[in-house]
Amino acid sequence: MKTRLIMVIALIINSYMNGQERLASKVYFKSGEETIEGILIRPNNNDNTLAVVFQQGPGNHSFEGYENEAWGAHKFYIEDVLLEQGYAILYCNKRGLGKSTGNWKKNNFYGRAEDAYAAITFLKTLPFIDSGRIGISGHSQGGWIVQIVAAEHKDVAFVIALAGPTVGVKEQTSSNDSLQYMCNGFSGDKLTKRMKKDRKNKRLGYNVGKISGFIGSARFWYLIADYNNDEVLKSIQCPTLLLFAEYDINVNPEQNIQHFNTLFENRHLIIL
Repeated sequence: MKTRLIMVIALIINSYMNGQERLASKVYFKSGEETIEGILIRPNNNDNTLAVVFQQGPGNHSFEGYENEAWGAHKFYIEDVLLEQGYAILYCNKRGLGKSTGNWKKNNFYGRAEDAYAAITFLKTLPFIDSGRIGISGHSQGGWIVQIVAAEHKDVAFVIALAGPTVGVKEQTSSNDSLQYMCNGFSGDKLTKRMKKDRKNKRLGYNVGKISGFIGSARFWYLIADYNNDEVLKSIQCPTLLLFAEYDINVNPEQNIQHFNTLFENRHLIIL
């Protein structure tokens, strides 16, 4: 009887605690002339809460995709880990998604970085957030963005990049395309020909985007294609954690870790 009673009490306490561990609220803040929509997740009502601004990957994915269960592993790595450690998480919609104003296809990486830093600035205005311990995290393309933010702003406390490339956009997309085609059965001359055709199409898209702002995907490719983050990585001074998945065909871990080690000459680095 005592054992059952203890179990029931434990379940009640656990249920109560879990109910207090996730407080969600919609927020809005300015980035230049644009208004950015976000959702702030808090672990409790405590003051001096540490915080993380999260930046999602490419495309028209809103923050709901990361904040809800549907994205599975992303939620696990971001929310289930950080909330447990007492961190608040601010997910942000790109320009033009949800209730954010503007158009993400007309915004390059540095523009996205400005929006991300605006989120940090907003968090600093909240009385329950520790303004000196706000970091930034990003997944995939968002990994490039958080590197820029940390390089440009020395008040960023830390960086957590989930499959955030260390190579530039052209190298990354070429590797990604090649691995995708290999998974679809391309090899040898067939793969070589397919990659040549793919590169030709991307050059065409780049040139179309250069002269026209009306074709969204082509314009966006033109805005980001020449991005190279070597100098950005060298400028980061805060603690930075880069995480890569061993069998990730989108962000090749071997390519990115090798480039990173070459860039820093294998000095004082631990990459997971």
